[in-house]
Amino acid sequence: MANNIPTFTPPAPTFTPPSNAHAGVATCHFHQNERAVAKCVKCGKQICQDCVDTYQVNDEEYDGKPLCYDCWKEMVSKNVKRLRWQKTKIIFMYIFSILGMIFGGIVGNGFVSLEPNSDELFWIPILTALVGGCLWTFIVKILKAFWHAIKNFFDGDWLFGIIEFVIEILLAVVTSIWGTIKKLFNYTKHLIKTSGFIKADANALRQMAEYMEYTRVRSQNVGVDLATLASESGELYNNTFAQTVLQNGDASAETMIRDCAMTINSHGEIVRNFDESEAVINENGEILRRFRSNRRS
Repeated sequence: MANNIPTFTPPAPTFTPPSNAHAGVATCHFHQNERAVAKCVKCGKQICQDCVDTYQVNDEEYDGKPLCYDCWKEMVSKNVKRLRWQKTKIIFMYIFSILGMIFGGIVGNGFVSLEPNSDELFWIPILTALVGGCLWTFIVKILKAFWHAIKNFFDGDWLFGIIEFVIEILLAVVTSIWGTIKKLFNYTKHLIKTSGFIKADANALRQMAEYMEYTRVRSQNVGVDLATLASESGELYNNTFAQTVLQNGDASAETMIRDCAMTINSHGEIVRNFDESEAVINENGEILRRFRSNRRS
């Protein structure tokens, strides 16, 4: 009877859990099908090797360190903003110099109009206009000349004081004229260069954004050919990088991205070391500080 006791054998399992190539492995914040190899040093996002290689900045704090696309874009956008502010300052100082030249020209023309043969003195308004371009420089030097002349007078050396006064006036005129010419040249040069940097960086930012879009879409559509994704109904239809790959190949498209990164990094270095234009822009402020120092002494 005991031998007739039924036994129960459990059925073989029919459910097989799906395999996940990245199970338990950190994936890129921007490319979910790519393994993360580093963390962004600025915000901590996990990023893949392509992100590490692509979004680099030539910066003392972050040079050679991994950055995510978002932090990279934020830093480059700040550089563009600083370039625009630099351009605004140059324009302001340019206008300031032009107004000084107009004032100087008016003053010179007023003196010439008092002379009977004013037609022969047409060069005077031109010289006074050039002096007016560095009006503050001229005023400071004239005040210094007067101060030295007064000191010499009270010291009893009035003859030397007169000679020195005349020489300093002539030097003030020559220095102001040369300063105006130099400033106008520098302002024009840096205005053109800064405008070019802004345009180039804005274009490079756009192309890098399209590259990020390209890599995201490709990562999300594994197995779908690029021609389909870049067709009129595809997600990459208006993507410049995708169209460049289709028309010119991967090598040409990658060269374009490398050039964009190089452009952005070189301009970032220029932004941080724009000493020449800053010196031009701050010239009047430096003169003012020196004048105040001289007065205190």
